[in-house]
Amino acid sequence: MNAKYLGKILRRGGIAAALPFLLAAGCGGDDLAEPDTAEEIVVFAYLYVNEAVADSNAVYVGRNQDLLDVYDDGEAAVPDATVLLLEEGAAEADTLWQVSPGRYNAPGVIVKPLTRYQLRVEIPGRATITAATVTPAPFEVVDGPLVFPDEMKHDEVGDKYPITFTCGDPRQIFLVDVYCLEHWEDAEYVEAFGTDDYPNDYDEYGGDAGEPRHIAPFFRIEDLEGKNGDLYEIGWYGDMMVFYGRYDVNIYSIDDNYYNYLYREHPERSGGIDGGIGVFGSACRAGWTVKVVK
Repeated sequence: MNAKYLGKILRRGGIAAALPFLLAAGCGGDDLAEPDTAEEIVVFAYLYVNEAVADSNAVYVGRNQDLLDVYDDGEAAVPDATVLLLEEGAAEADTLWQVSPGRYNAPGVIVKPLTRYQLRVEIPGRATITAATVTPAPFEVVDGPLVFPDEMKHDEVGDKYPITFTCGDPRQIFLVDVYCLEHWEDAEYVEAFGTDDYPNDYDEYGGDAGEPRHIAPFFRIEDLEGKNGDLYEIGWYGDMMVFYGRYDVNIYSIDDNYYNYLYREHPERSGGIDGGIGVFGSACRAGWTVKVVK
């Protein structure tokens, strides 16, 4: 599978590419220079199977801001929310604690696979926001790439260092996320772009999270070629590496909310949040930092 074709099925970046300050709701009116913006509560919440709801993946609760304003994280954050997480079958919900303005965690809660969780966000003076997710099927990595500082030759990635894993549900949706860590001036093309061996600027590189720096296709694992018994194999992640250098390589099984958030035309309204915008998604994940060389 070639990176050029993978890029055509890319959907809005990877697991952490949700930036609340980009979201505005209710835009309209005749004056395009000054769009009307209705205030919305923004919720970004991700549960990771077999992991705690920790600081690194704390639930974010904020308010959208006018697209014409400079984003202010402190002003956008909602510091007075009550955030509750209820596991189906549990006697009572777990209360998430605020660790910084607008960010709430529960380090003692370990997320289970194939389990329904409900999220409830209560803010004084506003209607309660709710959401639910069923966590995806877990997977077990059998083998994977060489980890940095070890190096892999780019043309050997697929044959020598495929990601192999098992998963009990052949219809489970997976996401493979490949993100180059090099400075754009040091990121040499694997195949020269015209006469250029390096990108001419940050935008050509892909900026913070765009192509070709960042490529993240999703698929059902039953559609993968190269299945060997109960083992699934992904060797083509090397074809997603347009540059030589260091990469973060991640693989995820994802729930329906996350899939809809990646796929739908209006992701902020497709992520399962009732009474606000954003996403309440869940995933099982594994990842490596690697380096590919000539």
